[in-house]
Amino acid sequence: MTSIDLRPPCPLTVQFWLLGLDARQGHLLLRGFRKRPASQGSSTYVLDHLSLHSSGLSFRQESDLLQFNRRTRSYTLNGRPIPAGFARQLLRPTLQAHEDWTARRFGPGYRQAQFSAQRPPRVVFRSLESWRQYIRPAAFLSPML
Repeated sequence: MTSIDLRPPCPLTVQFWLLGLDARQGHLLLRGFRKRPASQGSSTYVLDHLSLHSSGLSFRQESDLLQFNRRTRSYTLNGRPIPAGFARQLLRPTLQAHEDWTARRFGPGYRQAQFSAQRPPRVVFRSLESWRQYIRPAAFLSPML
């Protein structure tokens, strides 16, 4: 039986798939992330106030802690649920900075080449358009796939 994800597309679904590729290829370490063991699952990668784990992310800004849970696609700010759109706007500059670094380091067509070579899973493919609207370097504005 085929399962269908009825949730709306989420740009972080794509972003996490790309971050996973970056981790496997050593690019997060190259950028300056520190790899730390996690109590469960994969390692945690930390850069400044951003912590990435396969289960989600944490982002500290002053005294506020924003967290994203990948499994539930839910966001909390200081432990309280917040709307996805608001949370994504808070995260956008940090995630955009990573994509800008990637484009500078590997070339503006690098992500597009990854999408072509890696063939993302269906759930990632479904969210590509929302990711393109969320992350806006010039190289991503052209149609992909």
